[in-house]
Amino acid sequence: MTELWGIFYLLWTVLCYFLAKRVFVFTQKIYFSPIIVVPSLSIILIFIFQHRFQDYYLYTQYLVAMLGPITVAFAIPVFRYRAIVKQYFFVLIVSSSVSMLVGILSSWLLASMFNFDEILKNSLLARSISIPFALELTEKIGGSISLIPLFTVITGLVGMLFGDFLLLWMRYKNRIAQGAALGNAAHAMGIARARQRHELEGVIASLSMIISGIIMVLFAPFMISLIKHIV
Repeated sequence: MTELWGIFYLLWTVLCYFLAKRVFVFTQKIYFSPIIVVPSLSIILIFIFQHRFQDYYLYTQYLVAMLGPITVAFAIPVFRYRAIVKQYFFVLIVSSSVSMLVGILSSWLLASMFNFDEILKNSLLARSISIPFALELTEKIGGSISLIPLFTVITGLVGMLFGDFLLLWMRYKNRIAQGAALGNAAHAMGIARARQRHELEGVIASLSMIISGIIMVLFAPFMISLIKHIV
């Protein structure tokens, strides 16, 4: 019976995505984006049927596995703007490094303030990068593979929804800086929003997300171990 529900949720997720995408393309309203509509409706459905998250995740986890090849596709626009990327590459490395450091420290402090357990705390530390990188990092630092997609999606969703307001409030109209901000703060969802704003912003957001993911996977385990030792 559990397998039948797993297949149902897989078909539901795919169908709901395509329907939500058509509505989003027609309306061009950010709150109709599939990344908002599909999770919201799926959560409501799980509550209605009184199922567990594991029932939903049984077969839909294979959709998460597709994020790896999708992430590689971001290299296409990066190649088109390779001259600009080369010009600002060092700046992007520095901005991504600072962003990831702030993400780790803020997550650790907030999790410590609320006395979260070790697994939940470690899962939160990996939330600031896209899911393929976050899953790899979570295995290294002892987080939960089941929780990290949720935390990552929430982080991206909040960054996408409030990114425009913050950038407008700051009144700093530099497409390189704005693209880097969206890519670092909201990863894949930030890229989607950045591409709607301007193609160059989308390219910079893509590169920032990739750089941030690499930095986190390579250096975050050491940083997290250092923070735990100091604290």
